[in-house]
Amino acid sequence: MEILLKQKVEKLGETGELITVKDGYARNFLVPKGYAVQVTRKNRKSIENEIEKYRVLEERRLVALKDEAAKVAEANCTVAVQADENDKLYGSVSPEDIARALKLSGHDVSPKNIKISKSIRAIGVHEVEVLFGSGVVANLKVWVVKE
Repeated sequence: MEILLKQKVEKLGETGELITVKDGYARNFLVPKGYAVQVTRKNRKSIENEIEKYRVLEERRLVALKDEAAKVAEANCTVAVQADENDKLYGSVSPEDIARALKLSGHDVSPKNIKISKSIRAIGVHEVEVLFGSGVVANLKVWVVKE
């Protein structure tokens, strides 16, 4: 059965995709849960219009994500931490610390979206990735300074 996904379904497809699945899966799960609609001759034109609307919305969302990523990449992110006389941190800088510092500079980023490749345990400038979804990533420089 050919269906149109109304929202993203894990391991199946993205919103707005036309896919073919087994009849029982569509009738018993996807359609009743509101995840998809069946494609018929009668509703094919309206479905094509829905797909076009989704593509336009997705393009706008992607442009907005890229703009936000560019702003975050240019942001001044400074994290003040406690350190000993050799500039070794007493702990490490966490994604929560970075998210808090970004919030102070006007960027609301979830700590889950901040990826630290190597643990930050020293004073200095470190680079981390901020993931925005849909393949949009910002490289952020984080200045770790002594309190």
